[in-house]
Amino acid sequence: MFDFFKKEDYVLIASHENPDPDAVGSLLCINLILKKMGINTFLYLSDIPSGSLSFLPNFFEIKDEIPKNSNFDVLLALDYSDYSRLRLPENLSFKKIITIDHHRGNQEGDLKIIDIESSSTCEIIYWLMKKEELEINKEMATCLLSGIVADTGGFSHISTSSNTLKAASDLLSKGVSLSKISEHVFLTGPVFSMQSAEILGKVLLRLKVIPGCDLAYSYVSFEDLENYSSQDLKLNGISSIISKESKCLYALLLVEYEKGKVKGSLRSEPFKLAEKKKVDCIARELGGGGHPYAAGFKQDGTIDEVLEKVINMIR
Repeated sequence: MFDFFKKEDYVLIASHENPDPDAVGSLLCINLILKKMGINTFLYLSDIPSGSLSFLPNFFEIKDEIPKNSNFDVLLALDYSDYSRLRLPENLSFKKIITIDHHRGNQEGDLKIIDIESSSTCEIIYWLMKKEELEINKEMATCLLSGIVADTGGFSHISTSSNTLKAASDLLSKGVSLSKISEHVFLTGPVFSMQSAEILGKVLLRLKVIPGCDLAYSYVSFEDLENYSSQDLKLNGISSIISKESKCLYALLLVEYEKGKVKGSLRSEPFKLAEKKKVDCIARELGGGGHPYAAGFKQDGTIDEVLEKVINMIR
């Protein structure tokens, strides 16, 4: 895969909006690989990721804006499922597009490396590096293991395979601290801040079950967010709490992050869904994406209007 690049290339490395540790870890690892090859890179995420991931190497090189009149040779797009989720400026063009992803979706590229059986995009990159006999140093291992740990829920999700554990074991042998990664990925994120704990209480008090479609849902209004010093709270973990505690097939958290703009997080547990519609299918129909058991989307409208759309799709 890496023979696609030339030393004179200027490479834009990008991943999806509202980036998770897999998006950030894969982006930063690819950056380290290309830099080692002497290739000039630009790191772009439309939303700056959580500060809890700032321990990752070169985290502060990530930009949320692309300078005007930038001329890139290659777009290397990671973990995004649908091109629109990269949120790239419309005037950009590329000689080549390369995609590495583990989602089902509408990806683009002259070279597409997609493995929906992999636990994470970071795991795919690990096996690419092994196949091409590239050295994995401690910094790269830290990036890759962070994405794998996060996307497997600490090796507890159904996506965790024997290959995942082999990759993790080898990455640990590079001197990476699993306890440090777990602390940053799971414990120091905004979901565990006092602000988010207060919102969690409100969410649980509002929790309702929609009859006829096996959906448990709750919401965070724009007015809720206005009462806190930061509106950039990462609340996806709350939808997982709803899913695990609920007997329903589906769990939904709706967050009105701006007036008339709603972000949705859908969750389910593998043992619940069986042959039912997977949450990534629902999210894609709403312009988002994700995994079969964890997905997200954004929609214009009120909380009630977006909720009605989700209900109709489930029914």
